[in-house]
Amino acid sequence: MCDVILAHPSLTQTPITLYATSRAGSDLNIIPRDPTHKIHYASLDISSSESISSFQRILSEAGQPVDILINNGGVFLDDEATYENAVCSLNVNYRGTLEMCHMVLPHMREGSRIVSVSSVLSRLREYSPELQERFRTVSTLPEVEELASEYLEAFKAGTLAEWGWPMEAYGVSKALINAFTRVLASENEGVLINCCCPGWVDTVMGQKVGGSPPKKLEDGARIPVMLALGDIGGVSGIYWANDSIESSEEGKVQVW
Repeated sequence: MCDVILAHPSLTQTPITLYATSRAGSDLNIIPRDPTHKIHYASLDISSSESISSFQRILSEAGQPVDILINNGGVFLDDEATYENAVCSLNVNYRGTLEMCHMVLPHMREGSRIVSVSSVLSRLREYSPELQERFRTVSTLPEVEELASEYLEAFKAGTLAEWGWPMEAYGVSKALINAFTRVLASENEGVLINCCCPGWVDTVMGQKVGGSPPKKLEDGARIPVMLALGDIGGVSGIYWANDSIESSEEGKVQVW
């Protein structure tokens, strides 16, 4: 599934309307335990502005505020490290996720939440000190986009190491998510906007990195759900994770 959107009268009252989206718009035939809750399946491709706009029309026609957005759409293409794959990784994981946030924010109200799924691979240890400082202190979205553009330019020119970048586009795309999370949180004080690493989860993507992912799907959902519904003390603009990618705890604030 790509993204999960909750629209309902408040975060503490029923009924809940859940929009579970994927590129195919597949119906998973999940029946809510409470019959007052509703699940709608819809087609949504976050690499396509047209698809995002089409989904926005669905939200507008529903006439309900959106209380929670969980951004879970993404691709992992580093098993074939080409410039084209690097562009696709950033377009989907970073730009597509950011566009989803922009699309949903006008439908949100004070107390709403956005959770974007990042990754432990977003950590900046392999970046030059200058790039680490720039990522951690961005204050505007154009600054974030400048970092993205510089990475792709260096990738195309074959100068990633020279300019202090890692090779893997997936990790860079997730670091960009962490960076824009900080900016969006500062620009939207009434909405709690965070990002997180769900850990190493047994999915098709999780299996691509080699070995056997130790976490089941429900374990991987624990941190995003906690950030969406739990008591996080009003924290916003922060990256959350467990100390280990194998842990099934509910996450904590981490330095990335």
